[in-house]
Amino acid sequence: MFEIRPTTYGGRGCFATCAIPRGTLVHIATTPFTAVIFRDFRKEVCAYCFAYEINRTWKVRLRGTESAGLWFCSESCREQWVNEEDPSCELVPVLEVIEQAVAIARRKLQSAKTGEYDEDFVHEDFSFESDAIEKLWEHVEGLVTSNSVTANPLRNPTLKNRVLALEDIEYDSARLVAVAIVRLYLESYNTSTVPWFTWNGFSGLESHEKDLINRLPALLESHIRVFIFLKAIMPKKLQPFVTTANVRAVLGRESANAFGIWQLPLNSESECLGSSIFPSGSYFNHSCDPNVIKTRNGRQMHFTTSCAVRDGEELCISYGMMLKMPVQARQNLLQEQWYFKCGCSRCTAELATAA
Repeated sequence: MFEIRPTTYGGRGCFATCAIPRGTLVHIATTPFTAVIFRDFRKEVCAYCFAYEINRTWKVRLRGTESAGLWFCSESCREQWVNEEDPSCELVPVLEVIEQAVAIARRKLQSAKTGEYDEDFVHEDFSFESDAIEKLWEHVEGLVTSNSVTANPLRNPTLKNRVLALEDIEYDSARLVAVAIVRLYLESYNTSTVPWFTWNGFSGLESHEKDLINRLPALLESHIRVFIFLKAIMPKKLQPFVTTANVRAVLGRESANAFGIWQLPLNSESECLGSSIFPSGSYFNHSCDPNVIKTRNGRQMHFTTSCAVRDGEELCISYGMMLKMPVQARQNLLQEQWYFKCGCSRCTAELATAA
């Protein structure tokens, strides 16, 4: 029904291989490659179907002693998550150790009455140029393998507790990255037959790490802390996959390729409950006059034509709730959050009229 191929304006997109009627379901992204429910909402959002009810806490947890920071709206959703998301039983122990490590480190810091973690890696005079960022990551990777107690944050008890006591946004990022690394580990000895659910399928997405750091410089420090945290807590067999390159790959691609897990029904008052990455869905580019509507159906993302599409026409979605905005406001928002200048036919026409 459609194929992915290069666009005339750069990158790749989805193009119809035949005429498609309005209301046609052209694609279902069945499950995220990686996803996280934000810490503030994790007790109120089902970890499987993403069901959310305001001021209602779900009661169903995983069986046994491990909770792994997961809540479910029903026993059925719990069983489906276990069977579909962690059939190898490799993911739950990793998520559980994240929970324990953060909780223990926060208690230790609180009892020691020490302040929040100091920004020891990114100093005020840091240049944020590409070369400087690369050298900093090389320096950090060297530190975690160093034998120096004063320099290596994993050997210095005070530094280690400060790193492990992640802030909530870093906790969310650590879980998002950890799921992807477990996927990569499993793929290393059991090749997936689903191309969009492989590390290669995921890493084919464009990284916007540089754009993200330029917009929000403080995130560089957070990303470094996430890497060091995962080096500290990941099981030995996963350690070869916890590299700066892999951590940066996930966080750089999440910034412009993720689909927000929004409260339904979706409207301007909806809360964003989490973040999910569906590699196959990320090849639908944006248009301010889209011909495809994306909707979340439980854990899945559905893509349905909103009008008749011609053979060879590009299939486009709207990246956010911006279609009623004036053209310049849309342009500014897309540049700020998705790092591109929209050149769709609607923007082109409206900009010409405004000029």
